[in-house]
Amino acid sequence: MKLARIFIMLTVGAFAFSAAISFAPKAIAGPGLSLTENVKEGLIGLKPVRGVAVTNELFDGKPLLVVFFASW
Repeated sequence: MKLARIFIMLTVGAFAFSAAISFAPKAIAGPGLSLTENVKEGLIGLKPVRGVAVTNELFDGKPLLVVFFASW
């Protein structure tokens, strides 16, 4: 009896989880999102929290990853 109840609970849970994933909004970057000269100037002007500051040399044909972390 307990085994049947556990099986049913797992089945319902798996179904609910897959339904939630199916209907969740997708994380897609919108059109027009690009690294413009204004954005580059803004990044260069920021004070680094840790590490080296962003300079023009970092944009010289290399990929750049900008991470923003906020703790509320």
